[in-house]
Amino acid sequence: MTWNGRMRDRFSRTLTLLIDSPSPEPPPMDLYPLAKYVHLVALFVAAGVTAVTKLAAGRRMRARTVGEALDYHTLLMSAAKLFPICLLVLAITGGYMLSVLHVSPSSGFIVAGISAIVWLFASGAFLGIKGGALKSALEGMAAKGADQPLPVMAPPAAVVLLPTINTGVAFAVALDMVAKPTSIPIALGIVAVGAVLGFLAAPKRPVSVAAQPVVAAES
Repeated sequence: MTWNGRMRDRFSRTLTLLIDSPSPEPPPMDLYPLAKYVHLVALFVAAGVTAVTKLAAGRRMRARTVGEALDYHTLLMSAAKLFPICLLVLAITGGYMLSVLHVSPSSGFIVAGISAIVWLFASGAFLGIKGGALKSALEGMAAKGADQPLPVMAPPAAVVLLPTINTGVAFAVALDMVAKPTSIPIALGIVAVGAVLGFLAAPKRPVSVAAQPVVAAES
């Protein structure tokens, strides 16, 4: 066989091997960066929802008419509906990332995070029920005239305290997730300190409320 013939034969065999050999399997997609991105987006949305609800609550407290109070309260209730969705997304994406990193579920910061999510869900449900009762009361008053002066409202102490306590808990959990303490008492202690600071930062109920007409819409 001539030299050209041997080269053609080798080329033919090489081409056959390339065609017949199976194509390499693509590497599995790494979902960790996507989970981290979704986790951060949920965190930013939750922060935005908190800002909107606090602004709406402040404007509602300063409202002069029933219609104005109802408008701000409706805004607050609409924004607050996103918060449990954000909590669910944070829990799912956080759990996935921790499973990828093989972090023990019994670690202190994990226990603290789960406890905080349960607390925020429960307190959010309570505030939602009370908010719905207040909305019904405001709608009843608005039906008789949205421009009438707003009576003095006396919300229960829990309704006044829980929003700022929840904010303190959220900041404390964020600190736990950054510091990652493995000790359960230390991690839960950080959450407890956040709750106490939120309690101390809560707005105080006016002293003169008891001497004024009171609408017990949220009791």
